[in-house]
Amino acid sequence: MDRWKVTMLAGSALVAGVVLGASCASGGKANAPAPADDSPVEQTQPGEVRVVEVLEEAIRFEAAGTTVHGTLTRPRFSDDAVEPVPAVVLVAGSGPTDRNWESPVLPGENGSARLLARALGERGIAVLRYDKRATGQTDFPGDLRWEDYLAELEGALGVLSAHEAVDAGRLFVAGHSEGGAHALRALQQEVVSPAGVMLLATAGRTLSEVIAWQIEAQLVAAGIGESRVQAEVANLKRALASIASGQTVRASRVSMYPGVVRLVEALQAEDGRAFSQAILDWSPTRAAGEVKVPMLILNGRKDLQVDPGLDAQALAEAARSAGGDVELVLVDDADHVLKHQPTAREELSAQHGLLYNQAGRQLDPQVVEAIVDWVQRH
Repeated sequence: MDRWKVTMLAGSALVAGVVLGASCASGGKANAPAPADDSPVEQTQPGEVRVVEVLEEAIRFEAAGTTVHGTLTRPRFSDDAVEPVPAVVLVAGSGPTDRNWESPVLPGENGSARLLARALGERGIAVLRYDKRATGQTDFPGDLRWEDYLAELEGALGVLSAHEAVDAGRLFVAGHSEGGAHALRALQQEVVSPAGVMLLATAGRTLSEVIAWQIEAQLVAAGIGESRVQAEVANLKRALASIASGQTVRASRVSMYPGVVRLVEALQAEDGRAFSQAILDWSPTRAAGEVKVPMLILNGRKDLQVDPGLDAQALAEAARSAGGDVELVLVDDADHVLKHQPTAREELSAQHGLLYNQAGRQLDPQVVEAIVDWVQRH
């Protein structure tokens, strides 16, 4: 179990301080919360329908030999005769990230999925979020294949389609970070057929490219000399290519930095090797060009792990060039987990990622508005 968690964590390289082991700075201006929304749950909805309560219920379903546990958040209206509501499945990102987008490797219990489910529920949209295998309450059966993640997503949509409070014709998938790759892959493989898909802070480059880009940025930020950085990145790229092709790499020869060595070792761990080989060189932009349903691509401009231009815009351009129905939203002050980040981007560092779930932080309100608006129009 522990080895698998490390595999998934390092496999996406979406963890702050992977190279130099950056420590968490406490509190402060860098992650000051956005102004809280003090409005009551009861609020006017289109057609004068009001949400009077947001309900939560525990759910579970079977997927690829594992019982998956999750939470369904749904609105209760002032008019009990209101028609079924649209619903969203939230697909979590990499590593031991659970249904709430909380993780044992990041401090805090203020996960963005928990906040987003509540915010959408208050606006009349149901949300199902779940613990992917080996996170939260969901067990790990012993090995990992990409198909397992797709089976989880398929099962989650099945739960929603059978729920009496949900409009089975308006089911949406929202994948965050690596979860966006799972959503795209599920569509590409025709495992699911939702009414639309949302890619939230999702990479447009291959995972190998993103890993190399992130490691290079961290080395540069740490003041490592240019020639050393370039040598490290070149070695890492060769190692990733070898792993993707099924070869075994001696991690200790790839880098002089323990964090990079651990990353390469984790990508080759026996229980996650098949997944690493499948995803490292898989092209998200090619998959985006094959999407046949409406798509929302949303990214924060203060995201240090996925680049708005290299990733979000690239995904949108790929979809548009193929004639896809796509909308691109870039939120000025949102970070990787869609929370409001007032600090200037050039002042942010890897340490800020360790404060993603800091108590009191809020979702960027523009993120919520963009998602609600898009769902309501579809």
